[in-house]
Amino acid sequence: MPRWRVCFSLPGGAVRLPLDTHPFIFPALIVKVFLFSLSHLKLIPPLIKTLLTAFLIWGAILPAHAESPLALVIENQTYFYNVEHTQIESIDEGFTLTGNLSRIFFRYDLVEGVRVEVGALLDLPFGEDDRLASADPIITLRYGFVPDWEVTAGTIDRNHALHDAFFDDTLRYTDPIEQGFQIKGNTRFLKQDLWIDWEERETTHRREKFSLGNVTRLEAWGFMLEGQIYWVHRGGQKNSGPGVFNNLSLGAGAGYTYRHHKTGGALSFLDEIGFTVHHLYNQDDPPARPLVDEEGLAVRAFATLWDTHFYYLNWDGGSQNFNSARGDILQPGIPLAKGDPIYKASEFWEVGVNKTWEVADKVTISVDLRGQFVLDQFEQIYAFNFTWRDSFPLFEDYFKKRQSD
Repeated sequence: MPRWRVCFSLPGGAVRLPLDTHPFIFPALIVKVFLFSLSHLKLIPPLIKTLLTAFLIWGAILPAHAESPLALVIENQTYFYNVEHTQIESIDEGFTLTGNLSRIFFRYDLVEGVRVEVGALLDLPFGEDDRLASADPIITLRYGFVPDWEVTAGTIDRNHALHDAFFDDTLRYTDPIEQGFQIKGNTRFLKQDLWIDWEERETTHRREKFSLGNVTRLEAWGFMLEGQIYWVHRGGQKNSGPGVFNNLSLGAGAGYTYRHHKTGGALSFLDEIGFTVHHLYNQDDPPARPLVDEEGLAVRAFATLWDTHFYYLNWDGGSQNFNSARGDILQPGIPLAKGDPIYKASEFWEVGVNKTWEVADKVTISVDLRGQFVLDQFEQIYAFNFTWRDSFPLFEDYFKKRQSD
């Protein structure tokens, strides 16, 4: 079998490794070289660097097979998100987000139903001198205590099914990681997501900040009932701040979806069609300022045709008090609310289409196009995502030997 001698530099000198040709060697080495090329930025915590380095070197040397409980997982998303909001400055302003988000972590199944993940999320916005904006640790324990139910401690799943009025979809780019605790369920009739995200630790000069959310959805025979709660809190007892600041969002929704099972015929192009109705409420209560609140009704009709999703959204009832941008006396103009600012409009309607193509195994391209009519202006949003994901099992021979001993 052909043998290769690979050489790369580490702090303190060069390392030369004789390696047998193996399908998992070269991806691991590529990731290793990539991480060390970022080391001069001093943004990756030393412990994460050490773990990634050790596992990547060992994973490149030792043979790997698909049955190993240990794997290196790489998830990468390259994105472009452009909001063309002009002449509606009282509601929102336009902006562009583009960059790369990479989740690189090791996944280890301790026992059946218990999984540990350790790694880092690398955030690289384009146009900022090619430097990382952040390198956040990923440290997760997942426990599947019963079928279809899971408890997570550490880095939680931040893809919550909250309404966009409560949890703006741009947060997946600007705030892509959450740390805390989570309970998720995904059964035939019930979808459940309960979590707490601890965002800022309290000090004598800084207030604590955390968010608590819950989404409960009942589904049966195409019908849906849903309740949503999202509470963002800034406060604490030991700091010198002005007091407690709370923003509370409450939502109740219902809907119906008809799913067509393709068997040919005139409706073979139809995947699903349906509607949802949500009554949404937001309350903003900063210290030393009056409490304000607002509510509104969001009606959405949608259809998926030829694997392409189309929708129409109508909003009625908002005001400047919905997702208020007041902030408090220490941070004026910095809201606690995390919803899309466009819901401050008293009314608007939106049409959109999104499509995802699987261009290769574990590689997808998605396009999201929207048009919004607000304050007698027609505005646009364009979003593109290129996503790929793969996993590389490690040390299968070692684990087989350990089990047999």
